[in-house]
This record gives sequence, structure tokens and C-alpha cells, in this order.
Amino acid sequence: MAREKITEIIQAKFDKPHFQIGSAVLFSWLGAKKYGHVTTFKKTNWGIQYTVRSFKGTSYPCGISIDGSTTSYKVGIIYFEETGKLGDAEIASRIRTEIENNRISTNTRRSEVPSTTYNTGSGPIVNIDNIPTADLAEPERGTMPSHEPSNTRVSNRNTKTRKPVKSALDEVIEKQKNFLNGFVKKD
Repeated sequence: MAREKITEIIQAKFDKPHFQIGSAVLFSWLGAKKYGHVTTFKKTNWGIQYTVRSFKGTSYPCGISIDGSTTSYKVGIIYFEETGKLGDAEIASRIRTEIENNRISTNTRRSEVPSTTYNTGSGPIVNIDNIPTADLAEPERGTMPSHEPSNTRVSNRNTKTRKPVKSALDEVIEKQKNFLNGFVKKD
């Protein structure tokens, strides 16, 4: 692949810094467009090399593309015109949006705050914060609490006499114990 000839005028554009530290920029790394902030820049033999930090904290060395010409370093490229069109405030807003979207998609832990909303199994979800405390008292056998619709079934099982339900893990552990007990010598 032939190297493109760069005129002295274009090379002079590459040799002066166009972004200051902290500037929000649109750049690409291996062809994938990203947003970030310039953290450092330095003079190299091909022009100014910028270091851009993405919202994930990864730093990328970048050249620059100006008026359709790019530095000889093309793995990371800052798009000068597109960055100027979007503006610092718009790019910063898009970075904040990416940060929020990343937090939402990676936050899979359950909330530490206990919920007061319960699904009764059939019918609507009941939020106990909206029910008067008198209605939360245990209903008499065969009666239905006043806050539930009349088509909701009420179960009157005695939960104390029910056998505990074994989980799939408990069953697998039990099978493994039985299997290993077959190899143990009994005296």
C-alpha cells in the first residue's frame, strides 16, 4: 500500500495541538467510534499524538483527521471536524449517557432496600404501603381481606405441616452422598 503524500501545509496542521487536556472528542479505535476526553498530548515525528480516555477508563493513543487527511498513525484517530460540529457540551452529554447506560446494564445485583410490593400469585400486585394496617391483620378462615378483588383465590393451607421442598442442588448433593456411600467400607 502506497503511503499518501502529505503536503507541508497539512503537516503543519498535524504539528500543532488542536485540543487541550480535558477536551471532549469523538475518536475511533480500530474503526469503532467512541467518545472520550484528551488526557495528554505530545509531539511525535508524524504530528501531535493525543491520549484519549474513554468513559470506561481505557486510554487510547490517537492521531488526528483534518480535512480528509489523517496522520500516519491510524489505529486511533480523533475526528477534528465531527468533534467541532458536535461541540464539547454535546460530546460530554453523550459520554454521560454512555456512563449511565453502562451502569444500568452492569448493575445486576439486587437492591439492598427491601421491597414492600408483593405479587400475590394471581390478581394485581399489592403494595402494602397503600393498605391500612387494620386490613393487614390475619383474616379469619374462609374470609377474604377487603383489599383483594373478589376473583382472587385465598389459600388456607397450614404451612407448618408442609414438608420442606428440596431444591435441585439439594437433590444432586443427596445423590452424590448416596453414590459415595457405596464405596465406603462398612465394618
